[in-house]
Amino acid sequence: MACDNGICFVYSFLVNLVAFFAILALLVMISLVFLKYLGDWRRDIDEEIERGENMPLIHHYYNNAKIIEGLKYNYGTCQQDSNTSTNKMYDSTICTICYDVQRDCFFVPCGHCATCHICALRIIYKENRHCPICRRYIGKLRRLSV
Repeated sequence: MACDNGICFVYSFLVNLVAFFAILALLVMISLVFLKYLGDWRRDIDEEIERGENMPLIHHYYNNAKIIEGLKYNYGTCQQDSNTSTNKMYDSTICTICYDVQRDCFFVPCGHCATCHICALRIIYKENRHCPICRRYIGKLRRLSV
């Protein structure tokens, strides 16, 4: 079967055109799947942040008997000194951003453990990604297993 030069060129062009559009469609589908996954991941983080913003002001963390006992004030007695040390210990375990939840994560590379997980997510994804203590750039966020 002899092929005329013009007809072979047209067939070759059509085959290349179909292959180009097939590869282009495949790349578009891969991009859309990636963007859908990225959007779902971002939505999960936004839902966790919103859930943290709507949490009640007093959590079950504060029902601990030691903390409640330490917060009682005995005016004019010698227990006032122990209350101040208990308050210092209490202040060193709560989040420096919301003053509501215990600290449960730390920032990498600086290593500061200053916030709860919800506030840390808010710093990383909605603010400037800098540690509230040393203002160093936050590369990662790690949770503490307490």
